[in-house]
Amino acid sequence: MKHLLKTITLSSVLLSGAACTQDNMPLQARDEVVGIVGNETVTYMRYNTEEQPCITLRLENADVSKTLCKYTDQQGNTVDVTTDVAAVDYLSPVFTADGLEVTLDLISYYLDCRIPISETTIGEPVCTFKDMD
Repeated sequence: MKHLLKTITLSSVLLSGAACTQDNMPLQARDEVVGIVGNETVTYMRYNTEEQPCITLRLENADVSKTLCKYTDQQGNTVDVTTDVAAVDYLSPVFTADGLEVTLDLISYYLDCRIPISETTIGEPVCTFKDMD
Protein backbone atom coordinates (compact mmCIF):
# COMPACT_ATOMS: atom_id res chain seq x y z
CA MET A 1 0.00 0.00 0.00
CA LYS A 2 2.87 2.36 0.83
CA HIS A 3 4.40 1.73 -2.62
CA LEU A 4 1.06 2.41 -4.31
CA LEU A 5 0.67 5.70 -2.40
CA LYS A 6 4.17 6.82 -3.45
CA THR A 7 3.36 5.97 -7.08
CA ILE A 8 0.09 7.92 -6.99
CA THR A 9 1.81 10.91 -5.36
CA LEU A 10 4.65 10.85 -7.90
CA SER A 11 2.15 10.58 -10.77
CA SER A 12 0.23 13.57 -9.43
CA VAL A 13 3.40 15.63 -9.15
CA LEU A 14 4.47 14.71 -12.70
CA LEU A 15 1.03 15.51 -14.13
CA SER A 16 0.96 18.83 -12.28
CA GLY A 17 4.38 19.68 -13.66
CA ALA A 18 3.28 18.78 -17.19
CA ALA A 19 0.20 20.98 -16.84
CA CYS A 20 2.32 23.92 -15.67
CA THR A 21 4.73 23.46 -18.55
CA GLN A 22 1.88 23.34 -21.07
CA ASP A 23 0.30 26.50 -19.62
CA ASN A 24 3.52 28.42 -20.23
CA MET A 25 3.74 27.40 -23.88
CA PRO A 26 2.52 30.00 -26.37
CA LEU A 27 -0.72 29.16 -28.12
CA GLN A 28 -0.33 27.76 -31.60
CA ALA A 29 -2.61 29.18 -34.27
CA ARG A 30 -5.04 26.63 -35.66
CA ASP A 31 -5.64 28.70 -38.81
CA GLU A 32 -3.49 31.39 -40.39
CA VAL A 33 -4.57 33.41 -43.40
CA VAL A 34 -2.20 35.91 -44.97
CA GLY A 35 -3.46 38.76 -47.12
CA ILE A 36 -2.53 42.18 -48.45
CA VAL A 37 -4.36 45.34 -47.37
CA GLY A 38 -2.94 48.38 -49.16
CA ASN A 39 0.81 47.74 -49.14
CA GLU A 40 0.71 45.87 -45.81
CA THR A 41 0.96 42.12 -45.37
CA VAL A 42 -1.59 41.07 -42.73
CA THR A 43 -1.80 37.74 -40.93
CA TYR A 44 -5.08 36.52 -39.40
CA MET A 45 -4.63 33.92 -36.64
CA ARG A 46 -7.37 31.80 -35.12
CA TYR A 47 -6.69 29.42 -32.25
CA ASN A 48 -8.51 26.51 -30.69
CA THR A 49 -11.46 28.61 -29.53
CA GLU A 50 -11.92 26.49 -26.39
CA GLU A 51 -8.45 27.62 -25.25
CA GLN A 52 -8.39 31.10 -26.83
CA PRO A 53 -11.69 32.41 -28.23
CA CYS A 54 -10.10 35.63 -29.55
CA ILE A 55 -8.39 36.13 -32.91
CA THR A 56 -5.15 37.98 -33.57
CA LEU A 57 -4.25 40.18 -36.53
CA ARG A 58 -0.64 41.12 -37.25
CA LEU A 59 0.70 43.79 -39.59
CA GLU A 60 4.04 42.41 -40.79
CA ASN A 61 5.79 45.58 -42.01
CA ALA A 62 4.56 47.81 -39.17
CA ASP A 63 5.25 45.05 -36.60
CA VAL A 64 1.86 45.70 -34.98
CA SER A 65 -0.51 43.06 -33.67
CA LYS A 66 -3.91 43.17 -32.01
CA THR A 67 -5.96 40.51 -30.28
CA LEU A 68 -9.68 40.98 -30.85
CA CYS A 69 -12.17 39.69 -28.27
CA LYS A 70 -14.93 42.33 -28.29
CA TYR A 71 -17.34 42.85 -31.16
CA THR A 72 -19.99 45.59 -31.34
CA ASP A 73 -23.13 45.29 -33.47
CA GLN A 74 -25.02 48.07 -35.26
CA GLN A 75 -27.16 48.74 -32.17
CA GLY A 76 -24.14 49.31 -29.93
CA ASN A 77 -24.35 45.94 -28.15
CA THR A 78 -20.90 44.53 -27.39
CA VAL A 79 -20.13 40.83 -27.14
CA ASP A 80 -16.93 39.73 -25.41
CA VAL A 81 -16.17 36.23 -26.69
CA THR A 82 -14.13 35.47 -23.54
CA THR A 83 -17.06 35.98 -21.15
CA ASP A 84 -20.41 36.53 -22.89
CA VAL A 85 -20.86 33.41 -25.05
CA ALA A 86 -20.59 29.67 -24.54
CA ALA A 87 -18.70 29.17 -27.81
CA VAL A 88 -17.57 31.03 -30.91
CA ASP A 89 -16.46 30.01 -34.36
CA TYR A 90 -14.97 32.30 -37.01
CA LEU A 91 -16.25 31.67 -40.51
CA SER A 92 -14.86 32.68 -43.90
CA PRO A 93 -12.18 35.29 -43.13
CA VAL A 94 -11.58 37.37 -46.27
CA PHE A 95 -9.22 40.28 -46.81
CA THR A 96 -10.64 43.29 -48.68
CA ALA A 97 -9.08 46.51 -49.96
CA ASP A 98 -9.51 48.16 -46.54
CA GLY A 99 -9.58 45.37 -43.96
CA LEU A 100 -10.81 41.93 -42.99
CA GLU A 101 -14.33 40.56 -43.12
CA VAL A 102 -15.26 37.58 -40.94
CA THR A 103 -18.49 36.06 -39.64
CA LEU A 104 -18.72 35.05 -35.99
CA ASP A 105 -20.94 32.04 -35.30
CA LEU A 106 -22.11 32.58 -31.72
CA ILE A 107 -24.26 29.41 -31.66
CA SER A 108 -27.66 31.15 -31.61
CA TYR A 109 -26.84 34.03 -33.99
CA TYR A 110 -24.19 35.42 -36.31
CA LEU A 111 -22.23 38.65 -36.39
CA ASP A 112 -20.91 39.75 -39.79
CA CYS A 113 -17.86 41.85 -38.92
CA ARG A 114 -15.58 44.20 -40.80
CA ILE A 115 -12.25 45.08 -39.23
CA PRO A 116 -10.66 48.19 -40.78
CA ILE A 117 -6.91 47.95 -41.38
CA SER A 118 -4.45 50.58 -42.54
CA GLU A 119 -0.73 50.26 -43.08
CA THR A 120 -0.07 51.07 -39.41
CA THR A 121 -3.26 50.33 -37.46
CA ILE A 122 -5.87 47.67 -36.84
CA GLY A 123 -9.25 49.21 -36.06
CA GLU A 124 -12.13 48.01 -33.93
CA PRO A 125 -14.58 45.53 -35.47
CA VAL A 126 -17.83 46.93 -36.85
CA CYS A 127 -20.46 44.18 -36.92
CA THR A 128 -23.98 43.51 -38.09
CA PHE A 129 -26.26 41.19 -36.14
CA LYS A 130 -27.80 38.40 -38.22
CA ASP A 131 -30.29 35.75 -37.12
CA MET A 132 -29.58 32.15 -38.00
CA ASP A 133 -31.45 31.07 -41.12
